[in-house]
Amino acid sequence: MIKSFWQHLGPGILLAATSVGASHLVLSPQAGALFGYQLLWLILASHLFKYPAFEFGPRYAAATGKSLLAGYLRVPGPRGWALYLFLLSTVLQGIGVLAGVVSVSGCVLSSWTGALSTEWFSLILIGVVVSLLFAGGFSWLDNINKVMIAILALATLVAFIPVCPSPANLAHLFIPVLPAGSIVLVAAILGWMPTGIDVSIWHSFWTLEKLKRLGEFHNDGDLQGCRRQLGISLVDMRVGYLLSLLTGIMFVCMGAAQLTGRGADLKGIQFAEALSSAYTSIMGRWMFHVFMLTAFFAMFSTTYTVIDGFSRSFSEALATLRAGLATRKMRRLTYTGFVICSSLLASGTILLVGNPVTLVTTVALISLAAAPVLYGLNLYCVHKHIEQPALRPARITVVVGWLGSALMLLALGVTVYVKLVR
Repeated sequence: MIKSFWQHLGPGILLAATSVGASHLVLSPQAGALFGYQLLWLILASHLFKYPAFEFGPRYAAATGKSLLAGYLRVPGPRGWALYLFLLSTVLQGIGVLAGVVSVSGCVLSSWTGALSTEWFSLILIGVVVSLLFAGGFSWLDNINKVMIAILALATLVAFIPVCPSPANLAHLFIPVLPAGSIVLVAAILGWMPTGIDVSIWHSFWTLEKLKRLGEFHNDGDLQGCRRQLGISLVDMRVGYLLSLLTGIMFVCMGAAQLTGRGADLKGIQFAEALSSAYTSIMGRWMFHVFMLTAFFAMFSTTYTVIDGFSRSFSEALATLRAGLATRKMRRLTYTGFVICSSLLASGTILLVGNPVTLVTTVALISLAAAPVLYGLNLYCVHKHIEQPALRPARITVVVGWLGSALMLLALGVTVYVKLVR
């Protein structure tokens, strides 16, 4: 049974790998260090109100046998407008997000080894990840991330136990508070916790490919077969989502317990070294190496999924829009082209900006700007295109989805007001 469960995991672990990265290592500890336990509620709220968007990816794929991008093409209005909007978001975020997560990975390695600068490690990592993608594709992606996320979850739990908060502090999970000066960080967390809404679309690709590899794919209207593949996909997705939620809560608590008053240290190039002190102050210097290994695994897996996800999205969106680009050869060509171009542009961005925390915060705000539109499109596609009532989401999920979309829009409006007007 355990072997079967492990084999069926895949897209949900990729979701966790994309989530448990920059938002958890950079933004969550900042929230704890700057505002104690007061923003714990935000981690829970962000996961709760964005849950429908991420469920809709595997649900749409399992119920229709197609990715969400096929649904975007069917949205009313000028042909393909939703896909063109998605392509624009993909290009803008593909470069920025990759630069952000790779620079955080490079920063971790630089702080850990002292051998090379953040920039040099970042460039090397881009080369390694691109080589692995071209060598192994989805098979490498699937297997590497399972191992990395398992190690990450275990190491984080070991580090969290000594700083487990009291019930009084945990009560902040359910007490919404907006401390003075927290608006920009709150908006960044909403934009990138657990991750950008774009990943729900990637999840629909990963779900289709995983089901085909398992021999569980049904696209013939067989209700029982579709229900079975939907069940497999949702269990997998929820495992990854729960892992992201628990890890985010743990990082906020560790920041609150060990890094209060050191928020400024977490905003610079040495953030990884500052964050590691939350572990070493309790468990000794040996924990420094455990933490750095864990942080590197988290960021490496995020980098892997980000390059694959944005490149696959770009290729599939073009193939959906233009029949001439839908052949296997053209899909591979556009995928490869985006991998190479985004990697080169991300490398230039890293060299220009330098500070990985600045990159992550900026990209998180860009993700927030795209979130309301993508969330609304996902809601429309699931509501209109899934014909079998038994395969549609529960009413409460749809209601939470509309509330979540409204929350993203409200957060974006408040952030623009704070940044530009005040």
